[in-house]
Amino acid sequence: MSRETAGTSSCDDAEQRNFGCRRNCRRLDYSEAVLEVARLVPAGRVVTYGDVAELLEAGGPRQVGAAMSRGGDDIPWWRVLRAGGLPPRGLAERALEHYLQERTPLRNAVRPPPRYAPRNPEQPGGTFIVDLEIARWVPGEREFEAVEGVRACLRPATMPDSSVIGTEMSVRSDGLES
Repeated sequence: MSRETAGTSSCDDAEQRNFGCRRNCRRLDYSEAVLEVARLVPAGRVVTYGDVAELLEAGGPRQVGAAMSRGGDDIPWWRVLRAGGLPPRGLAERALEHYLQERTPLRNAVRPPPRYAPRNPEQPGGTFIVDLEIARWVPGEREFEAVEGVRACLRPATMPDSSVIGTEMSVRSDGLES
């Protein structure tokens, strides 16, 4: 995905690549912004769908999941999880390969596993989940600046015309505004 900028910018290439320069950013739709945040998550770390929505201050876990499903293999999709540390549905075996390669902290479920918990081939009969207490990514100052840059480039959601939704206050018969 190209990050074209409008006009000239005094930002260096690294700033633009990490969205540290917000003066002239290409507007991103929600799905693009979600995928950019996923790219910021370092190897061995994870976030939940809800974490991404919170970082973007927009949407929710379902919208993030829908956006992630449209990403390709160039997106580190295995680093964005369901709540509770479960990998994306239907992708547990592929995700496990990445988790092991990146040394992402895993743990076996202590209680009976949820019905969709993936099997861990390294633990016969066991299941695995990502240990969110250890592996959850909390952006540092520089990383958070990059997230803020993505958020600043996020195209505002289309709002209905105010005449359609009636934003004017009504005046009650007793003269008070409601």
